[in-house]
Amino acid sequence: MSKTFDYKGKLVDDPVDHELGRIPIGRLLFKMSVPMVISMFMLALYNVVDSIFISRVSEDALSALSLAYPVQFLMVAINIGTNVGMTALISRSLGEKNFDRANDYANHGLFLAIIYSVTFAVLGFLFTKPFFYAMAKNENIRREGINYLSIVTIISFGFFIQTTFEKMMQATGKTVGSMITQLTGAITNIILDPIFIFGYFGIPAMGTRGAAIATVIGQILGMFVGYILNKKFNKDLDVKLLLLKVRDKSESELKSFKTFTTLEIKLDIIKNIYKIGLPSIIMQAISSFMIFGLNAILIRYESAVAVLGVYYKLQSFIFMPLIGLNNGMVPIVSYNFGAHKKARIYKVIRSALVSGLIIMLIGITLMWTIPDKILEFFNASTLMLATGVHAFKIISLHFPLVAPNIILSSVMQATKKEIYSLVASIIRQVAILLPTAFVLSNTFGLRGVWFCFLLSEFIAFVIILSLYIKTRREQIETL
Repeated sequence: MSKTFDYKGKLVDDPVDHELGRIPIGRLLFKMSVPMVISMFMLALYNVVDSIFISRVSEDALSALSLAYPVQFLMVAINIGTNVGMTALISRSLGEKNFDRANDYANHGLFLAIIYSVTFAVLGFLFTKPFFYAMAKNENIRREGINYLSIVTIISFGFFIQTTFEKMMQATGKTVGSMITQLTGAITNIILDPIFIFGYFGIPAMGTRGAAIATVIGQILGMFVGYILNKKFNKDLDVKLLLLKVRDKSESELKSFKTFTTLEIKLDIIKNIYKIGLPSIIMQAISSFMIFGLNAILIRYESAVAVLGVYYKLQSFIFMPLIGLNNGMVPIVSYNFGAHKKARIYKVIRSALVSGLIIMLIGITLMWTIPDKILEFFNASTLMLATGVHAFKIISLHFPLVAPNIILSSVMQATKKEIYSLVASIIRQVAILLPTAFVLSNTFGLRGVWFCFLLSEFIAFVIILSLYIKTRREQIETL
C-alpha cells in the first residue's frame, strides 16, 4: 500500500481511517446530522423571531422585510452554493487521502467568501434605494426596507465568512463545531433584536434598522468563533488568513504555508469549486428570482406579500432541519464516493430519505392544524389571518415531495452529476411555477397562486427521480 501523509506530515496508511468511511451509517448520519439539524433549526427560529419582532413595529415593516427577502436569499444562494462545491471537494479529497488538495479547496473557499463580501457591499450601497422604489409605492415600506437591506448587504462579510468556516467543519465531520458557530450568530441575534428594534438599556428604538444591526453583529461574532474552532479543533485542514497572488497552476503544485502568509490562488481550484457549486448557486438564485416574481404578482392583493413573507420564514423553520439532515449526508456521500464505497452511499441515501419524509410530514401537520395560531404570533390583521390560513394549507401540500427532491439532487451533486439537479430546478421554479402563478392569479386569484407550489414540486419530483436513476446507473454502480 502506498503511503500518504496529512498536511502536518502524519503518516496515514488506512484507506478508511476517517470516520466518514468507518462508522456505521446509521450512527454516522445521526452524528453528522443532529448538530446540523439543531443549528439550522435555530437559524430558522432566529428568522421567525426576527419577523415576529418586526411585525410588532407595523405590517408595513413586515412587508418591507418580505420584499428584502429575495435579495437576502440571493446572498444565501451564492454563499451556500459555493460552499456546496467546497464541502464536497474537501470531503472527496479526504476520501482519496489527498490532504494538500483538501486544504487548497478550503482556503480558496475562504478567498471567494471575501470576494462576495466586497461585491455585495458595493451592490447594497448603490442599488438598495432604487430596488425598493421600483418594488413598492408605499413610502413607509420603502423607508423600512432601505434601512434594513442597506445594512445587511454593506456589512455582509460576517455572513459570508462565518458560513464558510461552518462548512469547513462540516466537510471534515466536525458538525458540533459547525453547530456552535451557527448558534453563536443566531442566539446573539435573537438576544439583540428586541434591544435594538424597540430600544432598551438606553439604546434608542431603531425598528428595521435595529433588526439589521442585530443581524450583522451576530454574524460577525459567529465568524470569529468559526475561525477559532477551525484552528483549534479541525486538524484535517490548515486555514490561511491572507489570500493573494493569483496564478493558474495545476493541483499537483500545491504548497504548505504558515498561518499568516500569502496564498497562491489557483484558477483551476476555483473552477473545480464552481463546477460543483454553480448548479447550487443557480438553483438557489432561481428561488430568489421566483420569490421576487411572486412578490410582484402578489403586490396587488392587500396583505398577500406579508403573508408570503411569513410563509417563507415558517417554511425555513420546517425546511431548515431537512437541509441540516441533507448537509450531514453530503460529506458522507462525497467521502465514500471518493473512497469507492457504494454500499455505504446507498445506506445513507435511504436513511436520509426516511428521516426527511418524517420532517416534512411534521411540517404539513402543523400547517393544517394550527395555521391561525402561527399567524397570531405575527400580529396578523383580520385580512392577513384569513389570507394566511388558506395559503398555508394549500402551499404545504407540496411538503412530502420536497424531501426526495432536495436529497436526491444533493446526491447527484456529490457524485459529479451537478447539471442534472440544475435542469430540474430550472424547470420547477422558472418554467413552471412563475408562469403558472401569473396565469392562474388572473383566472382564480390568490388560490391559483398557492396551488402552483404543488404543481411545480410534483413535476420536479418526476424529473429528479428519473435523473437520479440515471446517476445511480452511471456513477454509483460503476464504483
